[in-house]
Amino acid sequence: MFDTIVQILCQIKEDPSLRERLALETDLNNEVGLDSLQMLNFMVKVEEELKIEIDYDEFDYLHLRSIGTFIDFLNRCAPVEGAYEHAVE
Repeated sequence: MFDTIVQILCQIKEDPSLRERLALETDLNNEVGLDSLQMLNFMVKVEEELKIEIDYDEFDYLHLRSIGTFIDFLNRCAPVEGAYEHAVE
């Protein structure tokens, strides 16, 4: 999951060299520097790529204090219904 998140961040920031500076401890709020539109695109892309549905009622700004914290939150998110059905086809 870490690799997928890093890949998404590099795409959104349009900076492949960002990969070298990212670690589980990297603060998504203060170190990556996503503006509001980039953050929205990041969240949508994470849902698409990981085939999960982020519960925005449970989501908190604190979940972005590190990539590791964000991954912990994502692990508690529900898979998108039908995601596995389409994978089998």
